[in-house]
Amino acid sequence: MLELLSLLNTSYRTVASELERWFEPFPSNIAWNVFSDYCIGDEKKANDAFAFAIVLNHDTQANISEYIAAVAPSDLKGSRSASEGLIRYLKSPVVFSVSYIVERQSRILRDYITDDNIIAALPDLRQVIALIMRDAPGTTPYYAAVDKRLAAFEQEMKRKKRNSNLARQMFLCAAFAATLFLHLDAKKDPRAIRWISDRDAMFDKFDRVTFDLAFIYFQLLRSQTGKVSYYPEIQFGMPGWDGKNDYNEFIRIPDYLAGTAADISLPSMTFTHDKFHPIFDNVFVNAPNAALIEVLGSKERVTARRIGFSAPGVV
Repeated sequence: MLELLSLLNTSYRTVASELERWFEPFPSNIAWNVFSDYCIGDEKKANDAFAFAIVLNHDTQANISEYIAAVAPSDLKGSRSASEGLIRYLKSPVVFSVSYIVERQSRILRDYITDDNIIAALPDLRQVIALIMRDAPGTTPYYAAVDKRLAAFEQEMKRKKRNSNLARQMFLCAAFAATLFLHLDAKKDPRAIRWISDRDAMFDKFDRVTFDLAFIYFQLLRSQTGKVSYYPEIQFGMPGWDGKNDYNEFIRIPDYLAGTAADISLPSMTFTHDKFHPIFDNVFVNAPNAALIEVLGSKERVTARRIGFSAPGVV
């Protein structure tokens, strides 16, 4: 998995510079949101997709939710057309998005993220946690709980009737999120990052251990940069998790990205429904604040590449 993290990090070269330029007007040491949604395993779609929208904490949660609810009262799947208001929001100065598509034939990189690789990785991650607790005893209560969740994950992977596909999804999602956190941290020195994910089977397993995996990967990646300043406060949220917030409107932001990224057929750039065209044309084409990364996998290797689109006649 460390090789995959390094590969994803390399694919961010242009993304990181664009993110920095897009968010340049905003100061350091402020709070940011990361909203994510996914479209995985839908045989009617061309790809599996993981979408992340970085959104400045530019207003109250109530006001942002009210705006999204007004312009897009339902998610993309339940709509016959795309909301112009939500498309405008995705292009606004307070949003930068990174979406990943994984080729369907790879089955979530089955030949690369093997069961053996996962089984071998989990004890290594638990060792990292043990070292953190040794060096920072004050963190023991939190990391002891993380270690318990990872231990349960490890035991599950050793059983014959394990859900390998779901395990790969968990590792991939964590790697995608950690890489995004790393570059947001590098460019904006955030005071806090709040990651709100849509409900998904990836987060139901082992008390949302996917969040833990992302946080550990972020720490490992950050340690390799030599950055020694304070860590941003990382917060996690999910619809209904705290018994108060359903975050429906927040999730609608990456929902538009994930739905479109999953539906696009490459290299023909065709879609199964007309509603995806306005999102693709207005958000992904010639977009200074929307990045699309394709991850390809085979038995020989795994690759990641940034994909760019331009309108006809535009170079």
